[in-house]
Amino acid sequence: MSMANGAVLPLMVIVFGDMTNSFAQDAFIENMKNLTNITLPQSNETLGEKMTQHAIYYSIMGFVVLVAAYMQVAFWTLAAGRQVKKLRKKFFHSIMKQDIGWFDVNETGQLNTRLTEYDIE
Repeated sequence: MSMANGAVLPLMVIVFGDMTNSFAQDAFIENMKNLTNITLPQSNETLGEKMTQHAIYYSIMGFVVLVAAYMQVAFWTLAAGRQVKKLRKKFFHSIMKQDIGWFDVNETGQLNTRLTEYDIE
């Protein structure tokens, strides 16, 4: 999903370049009409139709980014939750392996720092 999310940016640059070319081409044709009386070949699409097409492309890419970014974060959150569950399980088993006298001698706040000194497995 992160690759799909990242792949949209180059596509947006391509669409933006096409949109800019449409503006430049339309302006060039208008300028040539005003300067000369030569009839230039016209494309079948007007500038408004081209911009509508580019707006549709941007909307599709925005939807893809929205879905891909949501799925990317959801998958990372799921993976992090699974890792935290494993760590908590190992942490609990490590606490249970301690001698009972250890709990009498040490304070509750020292438990976390002391467990890092011991092997968690």
